[in-house]
Amino acid sequence: MPGWVDVSIDTPTTPEAGIGTLPDPRIEDRVAPQPAAHGAAVQAVFNDAGRDLALYSAVHQLWYDLVGDRDEEPGIAAEVDHRELSWLDAPTPGREWVVKLTSSRWKAGTGSGDDYSAYYKYDLTLRERDEDGDLYKTGKACSLRVIPQFEDLNYKDGEPLTLQYDEGSLVRCSTTWADTAAEVEGRMLDLLEVVLDVDRGRLLADRNADSRRLTKAEAHHRFDIGWKRQVVEVLDQTRELIAYGGQSEIEAHQRRQREGYLEALLDADRWHLLGFERTSYDIELKCYQAAGWAEFPREDPAHHPKLEASFAGVDGDGALPHVDEWDEVMSVLRSVVSAHLEWAGVGRDELIADDYQAGPASPEYRYKHPGGRREQLRERYEAVGTEIHREALKANTQAVYDILRVVATESGASYDTLEERTGLARSTIRYHVSRLVDVGIAEKVGNPVLVVFPSLAVLDEAEEILRRIYPDDQVDDMMDRAEARRERREEREDPTAVGDDDQEDSDDQDDAGDGDRGRRSEWAYFQDLTLEPHQLATALEKEYLEGDEVRVRTDRRDWVE
Repeated sequence: MPGWVDVSIDTPTTPEAGIGTLPDPRIEDRVAPQPAAHGAAVQAVFNDAGRDLALYSAVHQLWYDLVGDRDEEPGIAAEVDHRELSWLDAPTPGREWVVKLTSSRWKAGTGSGDDYSAYYKYDLTLRERDEDGDLYKTGKACSLRVIPQFEDLNYKDGEPLTLQYDEGSLVRCSTTWADTAAEVEGRMLDLLEVVLDVDRGRLLADRNADSRRLTKAEAHHRFDIGWKRQVVEVLDQTRELIAYGGQSEIEAHQRRQREGYLEALLDADRWHLLGFERTSYDIELKCYQAAGWAEFPREDPAHHPKLEASFAGVDGDGALPHVDEWDEVMSVLRSVVSAHLEWAGVGRDELIADDYQAGPASPEYRYKHPGGRREQLRERYEAVGTEIHREALKANTQAVYDILRVVATESGASYDTLEERTGLARSTIRYHVSRLVDVGIAEKVGNPVLVVFPSLAVLDEAEEILRRIYPDDQVDDMMDRAEARRERREEREDPTAVGDDDQEDSDDQDDAGDGDRGRRSEWAYFQDLTLEPHQLATALEKEYLEGDEVRVRTDRRDWVE
């Protein structure tokens, strides 16, 4: 990766980071181990409101018969013989399969104001039960959520509930290790039959065909823990490319867990920028491990991470994919997983099998692999390198250069470290860091905040660029600048000190966010400022303003704590 950015000492004039065009990818046919289908969920509305007992009403009555009081939950709605369900394995020795019944308040009900009465939704969940009555989760999961869809329902504010698929009962089925949508729907019907003793023919007759929608789909591979860092780095690169190439709706999270595990999560809506099939829904890609993974020996599959792509919902009022689109959805998810493992160098031999999927023995499948990633990354890093160069050479100040240098040297730095190493005021540091985040050079992760570069490749380039900008700058030089800044602030805070701001160098003059100028604090009522509420909120969120720079009167409003 070093050497991809060719930045001269002359100030470059390329576009700002985040506003660019990626080279078009080359689509190539590849063969790879097929990622396993994991969690899946479908929903359907049964138009049964005209029957003597709708599905929802039947479950509602069952809850009253078996439970009757939420403090007595869960109830046991049925005992299940696994031999009657082809998809269900035998229970753990000494246990049996049961379906537990619980309830929770729903968003709609009847009436209004003081007369409003919320309806409840009901969950039917498959569990193992031992001889003492204790319930256990297992790797094979299946649950139903039953929700009312009646014309007389409304929200608490009086607005009527919109029924997208007419009156009846909405049922959502969530399960694991199903290879087709038909399997998921079959499990939904199986549990309804077992719990309610309802005829399958009736269920099929009442089911609204258009309401059969996917609400969840996942594909994953488990891989050797030794490749985790490479996989996380590839996810970081993908996030950079998507954000740069399209300004998409994108969410990314990185955090260090107590065990030192770095989890990466990327949720975006424009994967087609990298060459994947264009979709009407978001895709989430994450690298993760089970809680307490470090306590498992290396021979246990639970010690190793997974790379998982999942359908992450639709934007706005878009329609969920129909169950008939299952194959197309899974094809995209599997190609996202396979391509990222390929980019990270994870091959068949690095895959890990477990009780539910074959790992290195997974069957082969053919998928469309986006090529040209190296060219796309080069384009992105050239833009980031340009911004690093521009920020480090801010006119008449080395404040930003010093911040970038500390972040590069420490491979990430807290505000405390930046304050100690640069001598800059905390407000000045917050201001510059927020700007660096806005232009795509830096990120703020964790709590307390750690300032980092977006990826290892950007870190490598930043180190090289900073060395080239001031080749003779030594550690002692930065320490001298830091001490000089602290001394200037102390003089400004000393009312007997001689001198004014004109005697300073421009390290702090350039810092629009510096609130430590030694002047007497000036305050104004919000109503007297030419500042809109959303501008104040944004300034606080982006830390252009610190919490101790805004006051709120609390004695007139009980809700202000």
